[in-house]
Amino acid sequence: MPSLRDQLWKTAKAAFDEYGKMTAESVIAYRSPDCVHRMFPTSAGVANRTNKEYSDFVMELKKTIPNLRLIVQDDFEPLVDETTRQVLAHLKSAGDSPYGPCETEYFMALKMNEDGTQIVEFMEFVDTAYTLEFIKKAGLKV
Repeated sequence: MPSLRDQLWKTAKAAFDEYGKMTAESVIAYRSPDCVHRMFPTSAGVANRTNKEYSDFVMELKKTIPNLRLIVQDDFEPLVDETTRQVLAHLKSAGDSPYGPCETEYFMALKMNEDGTQIVEFMEFVDTAYTLEFIKKAGLKV
């Protein structure tokens, strides 16, 4: 049985990898039924999302960027805190769209349940300048 630290990272990494399948189920895999997805900074004006709301958003995004995937960056060692059951990682996305490549930068903070197998809170700190401009060009709704 893996240590809690190993389990927390395993769940986070699996969730990041699963996202790249771009299905309604895969983008919320490893999340608890009542997981809340929060996007920061709050100045971006994006409301908190339930699993369904987040999945619906990504399915709209998929129409523009069908091959979007998340890539953990090796310039920042992911922080894994067993006491608070949280993981913080630096990621970039990569994908192709009719508007050119989509390459956004993130810090993602995930809070897990007691055994580290489900995400209960998903906090996404995104490069808002790039992301909001891309969403505007693509005609998507934040």
